[in-house]
Amino acid sequence: MGVVMSEKRVLRKLNKLASRIHSKIESVRDEMDDLEIEFELLQQQIKKLQAKAGNKATASDEVEVIMEVDEDNNDDEIDLENTSAVNITPKKF
Repeated sequence: MGVVMSEKRVLRKLNKLASRIHSKIESVRDEMDDLEIEFELLQQQIKKLQAKAGNKATASDEVEVIMEVDEDNNDDEIDLENTSAVNITPKKF
């Protein structure tokens, strides 16, 4: 009887794990759908801005980018590789 109970317990745990994995997969699918929509909107906006600017800057043109570095406040950096982990906190005055 002990073997039957342990098999039932293992099956219950495996079903619970499968359910969690399924939920995560659905969540990731929803997020991917949202990202695809945002990406398409971003591409449309880029095309509009390029057309409005008369295609002055295309992908093959060189563009100089100047960034100012705030050395006093390094904890405001954003990890662009993993933007889902970004937490934005209001600045304290």
